Amino acid sequence: MSLQNFALPISIGQLQIPNRMLLAPLAGVSDAPFRRICQEMGAGLTYVEMLSATAILHGNKRTFQMMYRHESEKILGVQVTGSTAEQVSKAVAILHAEGFDTIDINMGCPVRKVVTAGCGSAILKDPPRVSETVAMARIQTNRPLSAKFRLGYTRDAINVADTAARVVQSGVDMFTIHGRTRSESYGTPVDIAGIQQGFLSGLAQVPATELGAKGPVAVGNGDIFKYTDALRMSAEANSDAVMVSRGALGNPWLFKEIALGKTYSPLPGEWLEVVLRHIQYHRELYGETRMAAVLARKHLLWYCKGFPGTKALREQFNTLESLADVETILTAFVGNLPTDLPRFHQGHFAGAQPDAPEFSYDPKYEMDRTHDRGVGDVDLGNE
Repeated sequence: MSLQNFALPISIGQLQIPNRMLLAPLAGVSDAPFRRICQEMGAGLTYVEMLSATAILHGNKRTFQMMYRHESEKILGVQVTGSTAEQVSKAVAILHAEGFDTIDINMGCPVRKVVTAGCGSAILKDPPRVSETVAMARIQTNRPLSAKFRLGYTRDAINVADTAARVVQSGVDMFTIHGRTRSESYGTPVDIAGIQQGFLSGLAQVPATELGAKGPVAVGNGDIFKYTDALRMSAEANSDAVMVSRGALGNPWLFKEIALGKTYSPLPGEWLEVVLRHIQYHRELYGETRMAAVLARKHLLWYCKGFPGTKALREQFNTLESLADVETILTAFVGNLPTDLPRFHQGHFAGAQPDAPEFSYDPKYEMDRTHDRGVGDVDLGNE
């Protein structure tokens, strides 16, 4: 894939996506305000965060609230995980009825609470269940169906090619491979060769008669923090598109950067305008409440990286009580910055790796691994 192709459309089944840059369904992050900002910056496809099939089937109020779709979201996907193929299938039928444009089955979430319930990455330990889950879900919807999974459960149990072959033969229109195993943390570099193995070796196991004219869309995921990471994923893993995860946290400009094919660092004025717009979208959904301010804190911690003096800014955000206070603090902060100062101007541009000084604190890692956050913080259960 050449550089300019990231801005070209791509079809997932009968659904045309305006470009080849996807935003991952991030647990605890991918609400409507965040998705809207990423869409405005160029994300061609976004998702409601991973939902529990059990919660969907039980009619859990919070889970259905998480399905909220703003009228500006012309294309929107949703992701689901469950402890049995039957459970996922029934949930897919409900998500189809809710009108989502595409549905993804999560087989890669590493969070302990999720895996212990037999969901997420736990599915990879039972290859026949991989096939059964996709096949039963395929019956429930004629809309684009996809699956997202890891290289394997552990390094000693790499089965990415087999998983890819199974999901394709069972009827997915797209599959996404995250280049780590369940046992590996974000500190382990993404395994591009492993992703390529899943794409090439997996598809090689599928008879040509079952691939169709084009075959499914193959998407690479993991460690995409700058446009050169996207290029590497495309060139070395042979991916048709890229799915951005942590790289978009506090940096929705990454989608613009990938589309442009060069480093893009906003100046303080643009940075402030986008963050304030995100806060306004947040207010529209959650209201002007203390809880709304608390929910915004993680985004603000990500946004405030990249300019001098942000340590004091982070300390203020950790105790903020209202969105109005956020706007006041941000405006005052930017007022003290040179107007021509690019973000990440000291060499650690927008694509700096998480172990760089500016990235020493990762709220998403704490949410997933330290605090063991489950899908929607609801009981995953088993049926």
